[in-house]
Amino acid sequence: MKQLSTTRLLSTATVAALLGLMAAPSFAGNYAEGDPRPVSMNSSTTRAAVASDAQQWLKTAPTQGYTDGISQQAAVVSANTRAAVAADTRLWMQSGLAAKQNTESGTDASRPGYRQAAAEYARLRASPAYGALVDQLKNQQAAAAAQNTVR
Repeated sequence: MKQLSTTRLLSTATVAALLGLMAAPSFAGNYAEGDPRPVSMNSSTTRAAVASDAQQWLKTAPTQGYTDGISQQAAVVSANTRAAVAADTRLWMQSGLAAKQNTESGTDASRPGYRQAAAEYARLRASPAYGALVDQLKNQQAAAAAQNTVR
């Protein structure tokens, strides 16, 4: 009886060891399985040749949506400061417009609650409180930057 339990123990240990050996490659990761590391590819084309080719292509490239001789309007981008964006976001949330836009119905301008929140947002955005909030946030950001400066 004692020899039978020893034999079972040894056979169980042998099976466990074999299973462990079979599973070992899966713990090694992709590189052990022959997946090469990314290597930069060298090109025989010079940078100047690529730039010249791109410029040549742009001269004859079709325009997107402006095919009838109307020149494309230059994109106008406004550069807001972090403080202006943060102030605008606070007013958007404070007015309740954020809560109205993040509902199941989404942005539904026909609902009175949404129109009321949009009017409140417009009022807050046009008020002097917006400029004061921008200045306050600029001062906070400047203080935080000064505090994090290594001396």
